Amino acid sequence: MRYFIYLSYFGKAYSGWQVQKNGPSVQQVVETALGKLLSIAITISGSSRTDKGVHALQQVAHFDHILPIDLVDLTYRLNRVLPSDISITAIRPVASDAHARFDACYRRYTYTIVTQKDPLYREQSVWLRRMPPLALLNQLAALFCLQSDFEFFSKKTDGVKTFVCNVEEVSWLQMDHKIIFQIKANRFLRGMVRTIVGTILKVATGKMDIATLKQLIKEKPRVRPTLTLMPPDGLTLVEVGYPERLFIQTQ
Repeated sequence: MRYFIYLSYFGKAYSGWQVQKNGPSVQQVVETALGKLLSIAITISGSSRTDKGVHALQQVAHFDHILPIDLVDLTYRLNRVLPSDISITAIRPVASDAHARFDACYRRYTYTIVTQKDPLYREQSVWLRRMPPLALLNQLAALFCLQSDFEFFSKKTDGVKTFVCNVEEVSWLQMDHKIIFQIKANRFLRGMVRTIVGTILKVATGKMDIATLKQLIKEKPRVRPTLTLMPPDGLTLVEVGYPERLFIQTQ
């Protein structure tokens, strides 16, 4: 039987989602906990490979297990053994060929900036003293709402077959002293959201002209420019969407 496991985490203590040699990962911690409770080695495959220090309100992964599982009980027991910065919110049975990464219809991320010191958001945001006008930020953000090759807005990664992403929604909103960037797309490249945020701020503050930005998005110039990669603290994976047909209804 295959299951989708929904989880949230505070990414500060981890080297990212994916298992790696240079530090603890969220995937590794969850796999260890599942293996301990199910008495068998478990491998999980995540929907998004969040980078070091990035948070998730909703990450999704899948795993397989032969024996029947009491999903409510397993969710409770996992939350008892997992560290306080990782939480399991649900476990759902899915079709045997369902894949947490490849079957995702969309991902949604937010990037949070605060304009005054906020102890409650000290590790979930980036503090900038001044921000450009919201109308200007949204004007620039609208340029990214398209299907395009986003290679210039990503970290160089070997093995990436295509840099084309379909960005469906992108906007900025303000909540008191918090300025939140929101973006929804079918897929994201490594560092893409943080680079887009940094580039919008660079143009909005006059450090890059809008014509150059439009060229980067639509024309892909030969020379790779130097773009700003924002710190990971403000980035959160907030939602991953799937077709309802993947899920097995339980009584």
